[in-house]
Amino acid sequence: MSRDSQKASRGAVAKVFKFEFMRQIKKPAFWAATLLMPLLIGGIYFVSFISSQGVKEAPELDDDTKVAITDEAGIFSAEAPFVINGDKDYGVEMVKKGEVDLYYYIPADFKETKKIEFYHISEGLEIFNYDGNIIKGLLLSDASSRVGELEALALTGNYEIEDNKLTASGEESNALGKAIIPFFIGVVFFMFITLCGNRFLMTVVEEKENRISEMILTSVSPKHLIVGKIFAMMALGGVQILAFVIPVLGLVFLNRDNSLISTILAMVEIDPVMITLSVLLFVASTLFYAGVCTFVGSLVSTARDASSFIGPAIVLMVFPLYFMQMFMMSEPSYIVHLMTYFPFTAPVALMLRSGFGNISTLEYCIGISIVVVSAVIAIRLAVLTFQKNAINFSIVKPKFLRK
Repeated sequence: MSRDSQKASRGAVAKVFKFEFMRQIKKPAFWAATLLMPLLIGGIYFVSFISSQGVKEAPELDDDTKVAITDEAGIFSAEAPFVINGDKDYGVEMVKKGEVDLYYYIPADFKETKKIEFYHISEGLEIFNYDGNIIKGLLLSDASSRVGELEALALTGNYEIEDNKLTASGEESNALGKAIIPFFIGVVFFMFITLCGNRFLMTVVEEKENRISEMILTSVSPKHLIVGKIFAMMALGGVQILAFVIPVLGLVFLNRDNSLISTILAMVEIDPVMITLSVLLFVASTLFYAGVCTFVGSLVSTARDASSFIGPAIVLMVFPLYFMQMFMMSEPSYIVHLMTYFPFTAPVALMLRSGFGNISTLEYCIGISIVVVSAVIAIRLAVLTFQKNAINFSIVKPKFLRK
């Protein structure tokens, strides 16, 4: 192909891309569907934030809280400041008169019954109130004061355990940290399928139903039309994904001081090679899925038929998830290897194996190559079938290849 022909081909694809992208992005329905989930997430976060500001924290035991304990079992030491000489009736009466806020009764047979009675004033339905766990803290503190410092640490568990994971070669292991980014890319891929799968089908079928394709094919070739549409739909899917991912990342940044989020962020391990391969797999997988959906759309005559034909392809895509336990094993089975190199299951299988860290770089590259080749074949078939069936949209039996 000469340079002029290549330039003309790129120009035709760009023309279709621009037309399809602008036509869809100007629709209010597109933005309604795109912004619905981010607005819902933002609304839930806002309501949760406002609610948390108005909710009182659970009361804590402080110097202003008056506590009384009747210890008939003799658990507390003689120096315990909360223990009184009165019996249970006397303690309950102190609560009624407001002399104490919390009263605990430890019976003489506590060793057998393992039960402590707790009395306090409670007006109406209270979400946060004092609970019986306060006595557990008092008992633990009193018992710890009567043993040595090391014994107290052993009993209370107030110490940290540093977990050092090692690989078989003796290197430091951070399997969970390495899995975060591959699994995140996998979630984005599923979002792309959910948001864009139906659009790839309908953009071809609707034009055939409305006979728009007959007019379009007078100005551009089927190849340029299909390729331009696929790139346009992928770009629109990218806009929708960014509209979802950016607010989520923003919420993560705003709550980076949260203990759970900060722990997860600290675990994330940046592996440039695996991240690059994961991004390449994502692009190849989306192209393959787009090609398959467009191929199905070019085969059928109505949108109803398209939705029924694409079901098996989606089932095959998510099929590896039913064998999640097999993918978690350090030594993959034959079934895992088969799904790794089968085009329809390869995208998800490769993402799972990358996340669980049981795939080599060579295997990853081979799997990506299979997905790329499959994507090219799917797009090529979509071009051929669309070229033959674009005008013959009313024919029940589709034509696959030119005579």
